[in-house]
Amino acid sequence: MKKKRCTFSKKSLIGTLIIVTTMALTCPPQGWAMLAPAQVSNAVHEPNVTRAADLKTIQTALESKIIRQRLTEFKLSPEQIDNRLSQLSDAQVHQTAMQIRTVSPGGDGGGGFLITVLVIAILVALFMYVFKRI
Repeated sequence: MKKKRCTFSKKSLIGTLIIVTTMALTCPPQGWAMLAPAQVSNAVHEPNVTRAADLKTIQTALESKIIRQRLTEFKLSPEQIDNRLSQLSDAQVHQTAMQIRTVSPGGDGGGGFLITVLVIAILVALFMYVFKRI
Protein backbone atom coordinates (compact mmCIF):
# COMPACT_ATOMS: atom_id res chain seq x y z
CA MET A 1 0.00 0.00 0.00
CA LYS A 2 2.79 2.40 0.89
CA LYS A 3 4.59 1.66 -2.36
CA LYS A 4 1.55 2.66 -4.41
CA ARG A 5 1.28 5.99 -2.60
CA CYS A 6 4.99 6.63 -3.06
CA THR A 7 4.79 5.98 -6.82
CA PHE A 8 1.77 8.26 -7.15
CA SER A 9 3.54 11.15 -5.40
CA LYS A 10 6.66 10.66 -7.53
CA LYS A 11 4.59 10.65 -10.70
CA SER A 12 2.67 13.74 -9.65
CA LEU A 13 5.89 15.54 -8.73
CA ILE A 14 7.50 14.62 -12.04
CA GLY A 15 4.39 15.66 -13.94
CA THR A 16 4.24 18.98 -12.11
CA LEU A 17 7.92 19.65 -12.84
CA ILE A 18 7.43 18.85 -16.53
CA ILE A 19 4.45 21.18 -16.79
CA VAL A 20 6.15 24.04 -14.92
CA THR A 21 9.35 23.68 -16.93
CA THR A 22 7.44 23.61 -20.22
CA MET A 23 5.44 26.69 -19.28
CA ALA A 24 8.55 28.56 -18.13
CA LEU A 25 10.50 27.77 -21.27
CA THR A 26 7.69 28.62 -23.70
CA CYS A 27 7.32 32.20 -22.41
CA PRO A 28 9.23 34.43 -24.81
CA PRO A 29 11.88 36.66 -23.25
CA GLN A 30 11.07 40.33 -23.28
CA GLY A 31 13.21 42.25 -25.73
CA TRP A 32 13.74 45.96 -26.04
CA ALA A 33 14.61 47.61 -29.30
CA MET A 34 15.06 51.13 -30.51
CA LEU A 35 15.28 52.54 -34.00
CA ALA A 36 18.64 53.90 -35.04
CA PRO A 37 18.61 57.61 -35.87
CA ALA A 38 18.68 58.35 -39.59
CA GLN A 39 20.68 61.54 -39.30
CA VAL A 40 24.23 62.14 -38.16
CA SER A 41 24.45 63.06 -34.49
CA ASN A 42 25.00 66.66 -33.46
CA ALA A 43 28.15 65.69 -31.59
CA VAL A 44 30.13 65.87 -34.82
CA HIS A 45 28.92 69.40 -35.60
CA GLU A 46 28.90 70.80 -32.07
CA PRO A 47 32.00 69.82 -30.10
CA ASN A 48 31.06 72.13 -27.19
CA VAL A 49 27.95 70.03 -26.51
CA THR A 50 30.09 66.89 -26.42
CA ARG A 51 32.63 68.55 -24.13
CA ALA A 52 29.87 69.69 -21.78
CA ALA A 53 28.40 66.17 -21.62
CA ASP A 54 31.86 64.66 -21.09
CA LEU A 55 32.64 67.18 -18.33
CA LYS A 56 29.33 66.33 -16.67
CA THR A 57 30.28 62.63 -16.76
CA ILE A 58 33.67 63.42 -15.21
CA GLN A 59 32.12 65.67 -12.55
CA THR A 60 29.59 62.95 -11.65
CA ALA A 61 32.43 60.47 -11.21
CA LEU A 62 34.42 62.97 -9.13
CA GLU A 63 31.47 63.37 -6.76
CA SER A 64 31.82 59.73 -5.71
CA LYS A 65 32.98 59.34 -2.10
CA ILE A 66 35.67 56.81 -2.99
CA ILE A 67 37.22 58.96 -5.70
CA ARG A 68 36.96 62.11 -3.58
CA GLN A 69 38.74 60.33 -0.71
CA ARG A 70 41.44 59.04 -3.05
CA LEU A 71 42.06 62.53 -4.45
CA THR A 72 42.34 64.01 -0.96
CA GLU A 73 44.94 61.33 -0.19
CA PHE A 74 46.92 62.77 -3.11
CA LYS A 75 46.53 66.22 -1.48
CA LEU A 76 44.39 67.64 -4.31
CA SER A 77 41.81 70.29 -3.51
CA PRO A 78 38.61 70.70 -5.56
CA GLU A 79 40.03 73.94 -7.03
CA GLN A 80 43.15 72.12 -8.24
CA ILE A 81 40.99 69.40 -9.80
CA ASP A 82 38.84 71.97 -11.63
CA ASN A 83 41.98 73.80 -12.79
CA ARG A 84 43.46 70.59 -14.20
CA LEU A 85 40.17 69.70 -15.91
CA SER A 86 40.03 73.11 -17.61
CA GLN A 87 43.56 72.57 -18.98
CA LEU A 88 42.59 69.33 -20.75
CA SER A 89 41.92 69.36 -24.49
CA ASP A 90 38.61 68.19 -25.95
CA ALA A 91 40.15 64.86 -26.97
CA GLN A 92 41.57 64.26 -23.49
CA VAL A 93 38.24 65.13 -21.83
CA HIS A 94 36.40 62.80 -24.21
CA GLN A 95 38.91 59.98 -23.63
CA THR A 96 38.60 60.35 -19.84
CA ALA A 97 34.79 60.37 -20.01
CA MET A 98 34.79 57.28 -22.23
CA GLN A 99 37.07 55.46 -19.78
CA ILE A 100 34.72 56.38 -16.92
CA ARG A 101 31.73 55.10 -18.89
CA THR A 102 33.50 51.79 -19.58
CA VAL A 103 34.42 51.30 -15.94
CA SER A 104 30.87 51.90 -14.71
CA PRO A 105 28.40 51.27 -17.55
CA GLY A 106 25.45 51.23 -15.14
CA GLY A 107 25.06 47.59 -14.34
CA ASP A 108 23.71 46.23 -11.08
CA GLY A 109 27.05 44.82 -10.00
CA GLY A 110 26.08 41.18 -10.40
CA GLY A 111 23.13 41.26 -8.02
CA GLY A 112 20.88 39.51 -10.53
CA PHE A 113 23.43 36.77 -11.04
CA LEU A 114 23.80 36.27 -7.30
CA ILE A 115 20.03 36.01 -6.82
CA THR A 116 19.77 33.51 -9.69
CA VAL A 117 22.48 31.27 -8.22
CA LEU A 118 20.84 31.48 -4.79
CA VAL A 119 17.42 30.50 -6.17
CA ILE A 120 18.92 27.55 -8.08
CA ALA A 121 20.76 26.38 -4.94
CA ILE A 122 17.54 26.56 -2.91
CA LEU A 123 15.63 24.60 -5.56
CA VAL A 124 18.31 21.91 -5.71
CA ALA A 125 18.27 21.59 -1.91
CA LEU A 126 14.46 21.42 -1.95
CA PHE A 127 14.43 18.69 -4.63
CA MET A 128 17.03 16.69 -2.73
CA TYR A 129 14.97 16.96 0.44
CA VAL A 130 11.76 15.93 -1.35
CA PHE A 131 13.35 12.95 -3.10
CA LYS A 132 14.98 11.74 0.13
CA ARG A 133 11.57 11.71 1.84
CA ILE A 134 9.87 9.81 -0.97
